[in-house]
Amino acid sequence: MQQGTLRKNHGGWYLRYYQDEIGPDGQPRRRQVEKLLAHVDDDHRSPKDLDDLVAKELAKVNRGGTAEGSLTLSQFADTYWLPTIKTKRRASTHKFYKELFDNHLRARVGDIRLRDFQTVHAQRVLDDINLSHGSLQRIKTGMSALFSHALRLGFVNGHNPVHESKPDGRRTDFEGPAYTSADVEFMLGKLSGIPLVAVGVAAFTGMRLAEIKGLQWPDYDGKQLQVRRNVWRRNVELTKTPESKSSVPVIAPLRRLLDDHKKTSNGALWIFQGERGFALNMDNLTGREIRPVLGDRWRGWHAFRRGIATVLFGLGVDAEVAAMILRHSDSAVTRRHYIKLQSKKEGAAAMQRLERSLTSKGQVRGKQKRPKSRSAAKHA
Repeated sequence: MQQGTLRKNHGGWYLRYYQDEIGPDGQPRRRQVEKLLAHVDDDHRSPKDLDDLVAKELAKVNRGGTAEGSLTLSQFADTYWLPTIKTKRRASTHKFYKELFDNHLRARVGDIRLRDFQTVHAQRVLDDINLSHGSLQRIKTGMSALFSHALRLGFVNGHNPVHESKPDGRRTDFEGPAYTSADVEFMLGKLSGIPLVAVGVAAFTGMRLAEIKGLQWPDYDGKQLQVRRNVWRRNVELTKTPESKSSVPVIAPLRRLLDDHKKTSNGALWIFQGERGFALNMDNLTGREIRPVLGDRWRGWHAFRRGIATVLFGLGVDAEVAAMILRHSDSAVTRRHYIKLQSKKEGAAAMQRLERSLTSKGQVRGKQKRPKSRSAAKHA
């Protein structure tokens, strides 16, 4: 813990101390620094008048921890933080943090040294960005994660300077689109082949798109689909949360679609498999075979997840309806955007009610076309 040396010279008070830093050659070094704290005036006549200024300056120096505390945020992010995320987290998580840093932090605070960064810098970042409160909260989360990593490595000491910053931002009342039962019936009547099966899985399970892409035939036993993995781009990953790794009941209309689809799969591993033997590219499938058929009625894959609870609620299912099917890890999300399920038993019963409703209306007769040769090769 440095105390520093204060001296008066040429009408000013100067604080001399040593600073550990990374030199131009990339190696740690200790350099002597002398900094002007104040000019000699009525308020700064004796060294005692400089106590607060000295303490404030040395607090930043002592907070620096190791020599790496002299790294700028950009240097630390590129050398330590982002590579660690890439190695230990999901590829989609790395993409999120890298884009967050490049788009919002690098130009604004990328040149500030770790040891010099204060809460006021984090607050200025948040105040400078004109986005919603939720978006600013995610930016704060990114900054906080960066400094948490620096603290864990011992590059800086003390508290996380981002914690006390406050994201205000614009208020938004975002309500994402949710398909109704009429929407689902319309889609099932229009689509055929693999698009029909994919939409059926999304509509009758509420699974996320990455979970649908990650489905393999061993995950299906005729009664339920076991969610075991995500597929994001070309990356096979763990599920979003531990709670997401669970089973989803398969009702009769979906069972018929899956069973017919399996007969044409020619021994494929993935339920939706591309020509290269990997999970099918659902973006291509959507652009080529779903959106052109459905037009404006198509509002994305996640609308099935938002809509399934509403569909069940409209069938008279109790208001506590979706947690097992949606497999949320945070019940607050379920209460705010979905209907919560009390148990797996209640979830299965709810899905049976949906099945009976569809059966009574004669839906899901399955216009599914069987390909002449390989089932999914042309869709990859």
